[in-house]
Amino acid sequence: NRAYRCLHSHCIDFDSNAFLQWVSDQGGPKHAPGLREELLAFAMDQALSKLTPNEAYPDDASAVIAEVERKELGRVEKAQWYERFAYIQDDESYFDMQDRRELSRNTFNALFRHIKCISIHSTGKSARRVEASVCYDENRQAAGARALVGITYAAGESVLVSKDGLVYGNRWRNSRPAPVACDVSRWLRHAERMLPIEFEREHLLNVLAHKIQYPGHKINHAVLLGGKPGSGKDSLFAPFFWAIGGAAKLNCAVVKNDDLTSQWGYGLECEVMEIAELRQAEARDRRALENHLKPIIAAPPEYLPINRKGLHPYMALNRVLVVAFSNERVAISLPSDDRRWFVAWAEAGRLPEAEAVALWNWYLHRGGFAGVAAWLAARDVSAFNPSAPPPLTEAKAIMIDAGMSTAESVLTEMLR
Repeated sequence: NRAYRCLHSHCIDFDSNAFLQWVSDQGGPKHAPGLREELLAFAMDQALSKLTPNEAYPDDASAVIAEVERKELGRVEKAQWYERFAYIQDDESYFDMQDRRELSRNTFNALFRHIKCISIHSTGKSARRVEASVCYDENRQAAGARALVGITYAAGESVLVSKDGLVYGNRWRNSRPAPVACDVSRWLRHAERMLPIEFEREHLLNVLAHKIQYPGHKINHAVLLGGKPGSGKDSLFAPFFWAIGGAAKLNCAVVKNDDLTSQWGYGLECEVMEIAELRQAEARDRRALENHLKPIIAAPPEYLPINRKGLHPYMALNRVLVVAFSNERVAISLPSDDRRWFVAWAEAGRLPEAEAVALWNWYLHRGGFAGVAAWLAARDVSAFNPSAPPPLTEAKAIMIDAGMSTAESVLTEMLR
């Protein structure tokens, strides 16, 4: 900045800025002092042109930027509205058939306020401007856009679902990542460590594989895996949740016991409901919890009500698989004739830290998640019946006995 600074006291303010401005005033080129942006851009462009993506260093940034720009609703052109959005009669809103979500009228207007919309009912020379939603409504019929009765959540179905001759928008979207086959013996060894009894392990693997392969099927029982804290229960199921919804666990809902009795149904908008720690201290509470879970675990009912704040409730197809974990032997009270729970107990101790680190390093950095997803997707489940009652296990028998009342225990002992 001192390149053209005068050192005489009477013109101490004559610096590079003043000199370049003087050059410009005299008809010369106009430049700013310091590093020239165009030279920097040219140099960077030359350097980047010599860098070509390869397998070791892929150009992930370009793919991410392109995906973000594609999904940015504000970039959708007016001509694309009628193919991408559908009007929802129940909620006076709009359904994005690509992202599978609802947009209120106010949100639709805000997103497309930069687009000039003229009413088709303008007369004479006065062109009356209208909001984007009004423009959509006026042109919907002529453009062939859809008007839906409402929405639903129907795993395994397409974006539009028909029921009783009426059409609904489906909020479910298949979010299964692409599986990549690899050696999954590390995960299978962990599964055998947690469930050494073969029929228990095989049944669990069939449940997981069937859910991944057939999202539209209802598995008519829940899975409860109990065991000591830190034994590796979450680590066993982590690849399954990844296979359903990727790293973000889309279409999976993690709920607490208190959430199950909430009036809101957000936890039911899922393929897999995970109850992180199933437990109730009092026997009466355990029985109440079991009764509350009955309509979720098994169908019928074929539909579950989804209550939402500030919006109309809707009915979701009951295709939820409930997966629960617990550190308690008697996490829930089950009747002796229960047909809704597959219960397994892992006797394994705490997973050594070195093994846990190695397992998760394989999951995250060496293709373990994608490999297990591929293995489950290819597993033969043709003999598995998702509607059949689960097999009786020792852990379930213990849970049934422990959940009996005093009178039930006495009668059971007399019959034995």
